[in-house]
Amino acid sequence: MDIKNIDEQKKIFGEYTDYYIKNANESTINGYKDKQEHSLFVMDETLLVDALFTEYNDSFKNLLALESLFHDVGRFEQLKVTSSFRDNELKTYYPDMEDHGDLGSKVIKEHGLLNDLIPDVRLYDEEVMKVIKLHSKVNINLLDGIMRDYILAFKNYDLKELFLSNNADKERKILTNVNTSIIQDVDRLDIFRKIVKGIWVPMVTDDQIDPELFELFKQGKLPSMNEIKAQGKWNPNVGHLVRMSFINQMNLVPVLVKIREENLIDQIYQASGNEIVLPAYEFAKEQMDKMINDSEDGIIINKRR
Repeated sequence: MDIKNIDEQKKIFGEYTDYYIKNANESTINGYKDKQEHSLFVMDETLLVDALFTEYNDSFKNLLALESLFHDVGRFEQLKVTSSFRDNELKTYYPDMEDHGDLGSKVIKEHGLLNDLIPDVRLYDEEVMKVIKLHSKVNINLLDGIMRDYILAFKNYDLKELFLSNNADKERKILTNVNTSIIQDVDRLDIFRKIVKGIWVPMVTDDQIDPELFELFKQGKLPSMNEIKAQGKWNPNVGHLVRMSFINQMNLVPVLVKIREENLIDQIYQASGNEIVLPAYEFAKEQMDKMINDSEDGIIINKRR
């Protein structure tokens, strides 16, 4: 098989990330450990979603595992260089990079990681780097027009056959968007779980939320954190809107169902909320229920189809 199996992928990932942990100082070691654990979690959860959703054969599954395990590979170098995980600080050191996804694509190429992960062919390098780049960029339309029945047709392909074909541009684009969507949804799920576990507890204050921002949140048009800061409208309570907007950004019902079954939104509110941010939490729960109930196949959210 062209791509190393999951156990071998974990070994290579461990060797790469352990280097940062072994050479870390007191201020960064926990950050490295957290990202290592996060990456393994995302891979495990991604494969669970795959079993419900795509039902990939082994060749496709190994690609999804690799992309999910290494989706945050740029975070390790980011912490080393900038001493933080704030993407807006990357531009000081890498002016041509938007975020850690861009850095991850550069890292995986420059460190030759794909030569170890995919030793025999170079068919998939650009695909892996593309998904790593895309996972950190919000695009709520990734699965527009993609039906589950179409994705299940991948069961009849071999991965190499798909990438060697001159007539499979559409299929390759679907593969990119599907894998990116799965990784993004699971990534957001882990952020929710970290808040509940107390690994990261957001701040709350008495600051009011700008009514226009709340309306944009309800419309699914909330600006990015950096844009809100540039407008002078940022405060810790606005951060709760940003996190609850993750619900609108989801593409897959199975991940939303996990959030609902684990009662994560209520638990996050109990851990860090107040009366000022309560309407955002209530709206997110209503929106989540509607997205789950309105799905035609119980797998893909059809709010934008």
